[in-house]
Amino acid sequence: MRIGSSLIAAATLFAVPAAAAGWQQLVFSDQQFVVETPAPLAKGGGNYRSVIVGPIPTVTYTGELDKIRYRVTIIDISKQSADPQNLFEEMESIIETQGKVLENDSQRIDNGKLARFGRELLLQARDGSLRRICLMYANGRLYQTEGTVLPGGDMQSIFPERFAGSILFDLNLKAREERSSNPDNYRADPAISRN
Repeated sequence: MRIGSSLIAAATLFAVPAAAAGWQQLVFSDQQFVVETPAPLAKGGGNYRSVIVGPIPTVTYTGELDKIRYRVTIIDISKQSADPQNLFEEMESIIETQGKVLENDSQRIDNGKLARFGRELLLQARDGSLRRICLMYANGRLYQTEGTVLPGGDMQSIFPERFAGSILFDLNLKAREERSSNPDNYRADPAISRN
């Protein structure tokens, strides 16, 4: 199901190259991630309110274009005594209380030893907005990328999904591009295929 919707999204992206022309990859070395966005992102901050460990400071990057808000929230949990998986699950659970969950799927970025797994949620919020959220754990941090179609915006837009799923943790874009161009990096491990 996830692969099918991704293929449809990719086909749609190629059908609207003019609209996609403004997308760019931004590298945030201080927070150790890369994200693809059509809008400039301004740095901010806040607090994540964890039931397990209390408030934790956050770093945010937010932008808006054509009634779609793009936001990355980073929560540094490297100095927390709680188990990172427990904090990740708590974050997912809190998000699920913020509206009607339409989808909750596993998410994977990159391949091989660089692969990262997380969750991707689609949420119909109480204010009428449609939120596409990707949650990942890497580098001692919880990352939440979110593309939100605001009320009155194009609810059929694939831009929120493209943004939310674009997060990467390999800051060397050239090396990643070389890996991505090699089809051998997308073949299943023969040991796994036999099982």
